[in-house]
Amino acid sequence: MAKDNRITALYERLSRDDEMQGESNSITNQKKYLEDYAVQHGFGNIQHFSDDGYSGTNFNRPAFNSLLTEIEAGRVGTVIVKDMSRFGRNYLQVGFYTEMMFPKKNVRFIAVNNGVDSANPADNDFTPFLNIMNEWYAKDTSKKIKAVFKAKMRDGKRVSGAVPYGYYRKPEDKQTLYVDEASASVVRRIFQLACDGMGATAIADTLSEDKILIPSAYARQNHPEDCQCTNYHDPYTWNATTVGYILNRREYLGHTVLGKTTRDNFKTKRKRIANEDELLVFYNTHEAIIDQETYDKVQRMRKRVSPRRNSEKPAHRLSGLLYCADCRSRLAYINSKPKDGKIYDSNQAFRCSRYHNKYHSCTGHYIKASTIEMLIYQATKRVSQYVLKDEKEFVEQLKAQYELQCEKDNTDDKKELLEAKRRMMDLDDLIKGLYENFTLGRLPERQFNRLMTEYDTEQSNLEQRMSELETATERISTKAVQIDKFVRLVKKYRDFEELTTPMLNDFIEKVVIHEAEGGRTKDRTQQVDIYFNFIGNFVLPLSEDEVEALQSEEARRAEEIAERKRKSSKKSTQKRNQKRAEIKAKAEAGDPEAMAEYKAILEKGRQNNRKRSEKMRELRMSDPEYRAKMEEKERLALEREKKRQERATKKKKIALAELKEQAEKGNQEAVRELEERRAIARERSRKSAEKRKQRAENDPEYAKYLEERNAEYNRRHTARRKEQMEALRARAEAGDQEAQSQLAERKQYQVRATVKSYRKMRDDALSGDPIAKVRYEKTLAMRREAYHAKKSEQTA
Repeated sequence: MAKDNRITALYERLSRDDEMQGESNSITNQKKYLEDYAVQHGFGNIQHFSDDGYSGTNFNRPAFNSLLTEIEAGRVGTVIVKDMSRFGRNYLQVGFYTEMMFPKKNVRFIAVNNGVDSANPADNDFTPFLNIMNEWYAKDTSKKIKAVFKAKMRDGKRVSGAVPYGYYRKPEDKQTLYVDEASASVVRRIFQLACDGMGATAIADTLSEDKILIPSAYARQNHPEDCQCTNYHDPYTWNATTVGYILNRREYLGHTVLGKTTRDNFKTKRKRIANEDELLVFYNTHEAIIDQETYDKVQRMRKRVSPRRNSEKPAHRLSGLLYCADCRSRLAYINSKPKDGKIYDSNQAFRCSRYHNKYHSCTGHYIKASTIEMLIYQATKRVSQYVLKDEKEFVEQLKAQYELQCEKDNTDDKKELLEAKRRMMDLDDLIKGLYENFTLGRLPERQFNRLMTEYDTEQSNLEQRMSELETATERISTKAVQIDKFVRLVKKYRDFEELTTPMLNDFIEKVVIHEAEGGRTKDRTQQVDIYFNFIGNFVLPLSEDEVEALQSEEARRAEEIAERKRKSSKKSTQKRNQKRAEIKAKAEAGDPEAMAEYKAILEKGRQNNRKRSEKMRELRMSDPEYRAKMEEKERLALEREKKRQERATKKKKIALAELKEQAEKGNQEAVRELEERRAIARERSRKSAEKRKQRAENDPEYAKYLEERNAEYNRRHTARRKEQMEALRARAEAGDQEAQSQLAERKQYQVRATVKSYRKMRDDALSGDPIAKVRYEKTLAMRREAYHAKKSEQTA
């Protein structure tokens, strides 16, 4: 298609509706204005694209989408708008179309009033700022409109045209809701069916079968002025979503609830459900259809309604009431049918829904349906009798248990909250160190991103948990049991011999099942916590006779279990010893297979003994007193070993001194033994030095440690020799003949040692040793310097 024949698109938009039929006057004015501009400037093949009643922040507009389709097809050559705000008020998307898409498709863009023309790029430098100002205008307008709506809602005024099913509004009073008896009776029926245990889907099916008009159809037929939804498939087909929405509405209690949805970003039309703290609730503003007790009961029932079963097997009435004590998930109902057709009591049972779950595994927590039914009946019966017998004592016991439980929960939550806060501080330090290592180049970017993601996820989880704990702590301090409601419930069902389904729903909140202990034996025990509505998990106080009987029964069972274990252990030991004796006899007779088996038995026995000893040691070490005793014993053993080594070293020194003395007297045997000892010591010292040298060459830190250790040793040795020499001089000056003799011997030894060391250094230097050569030249320089200094003193 030639460029001259391409469409000149004139785009018009207005976000407010006009009373004019079809289009608003402003759209009409925009059309005329753009047509005049196109004719005056020689643009042909004109086609209008008009969006009337659409916001500039939203680019999902019918005419605009049609325009984009034409542009993508290459049929548009020029796009003309009155000004940039008519094109849009989102500066990022406006910039994308005008700066990227249109040039790529060779489309000329003109905004008449702003002087924008893509054919003259030099004149378009200010265009981005115009787009930003247009978006700011839309944002400011949105903020002001939202503030007006918020102010109305804070005053308790309704800003939505929607009217809850069961109510209507009078033309002269748009703020007050009035009960519509025809639809209100349906609402009451829905709540009654929910109280009877029916789920939302079952309620919807029931209403559909009875040909009850759905809320939209009813509003269209009886209150068309309040009807906002006219599109529906079948006026008699209810769905679970509609029923659930009705069951959740607090308006049926006579309250006005405003601000249910909110929009976080003015650029999008997407809304979200408001949080509980964002809602504006005004109590008792109109006539109620449902009482508070019925509403609360329905909410409890909806929380525990079991999921819809895919099979045709009927759900049990306890489904949704039983919870796992470990993973907190619901227990699933099992209704098995054996192939032989026989019916057993264990066919109907419950077990944890996460049992055998490959993602969240848990133990079975298996319990028979008949057993849990019996326990719930007995607990309800006992609590009811206790309340009717002495209501005052029941109230006192309940308050005492509640305060104790609140204190325990509060303590646990505060402890967990403190640990979470400490972990948050640790994570802050870790992230800071991680960032420093990354900026200094010590950590690769891939590892930095991975660790940052892990730490950020953990912090998010901790923040959520901390918020839950803080809310729970506040809730515990304000929550109170509703004793009067439970007492009225007990008096309502004063005498009963059977726990019916309505009674079950009224009395029981939930039942927590713990894992059974004792296996599949007659010693099997299982803890079951029954939580009643309004009062929670109430434990009946036991009388002295009951406590004594319970303790006696526990002692009897414990003794019976111990006796069975003793007999079983004795029988197993006898059988094992008999088998071992037979294998031993065959092994002694020379049977190679028996010999190998007997050897394996002995080795297994040794391993079991080692494991038993290790286990006993661990048990003993877990005792603080035993651990302190063992530590003291170990300390004494170390002291004894140290003293033994000191005595052995002292004996060696004495023996060596005596050997030296014998050698000096000319004893050839002593001379030979002394030389052998010195040779052994030199070889040991040489090997040790060689090992240290090799390790120092491969380990710089160890080399530095050796250097520091030798320096410290030389320092201490020199200090000690100096101290001994000064003490010896002091004794010699005081006239001690022995000290004078020792001092003379030491001086002669030093002279000999100095001459020997000097000659060795000179010989090594003459042989070509570079280190010795440097030391020798340094020594000669020092001697010359000392000689000249002394000569200068004598001359002076």
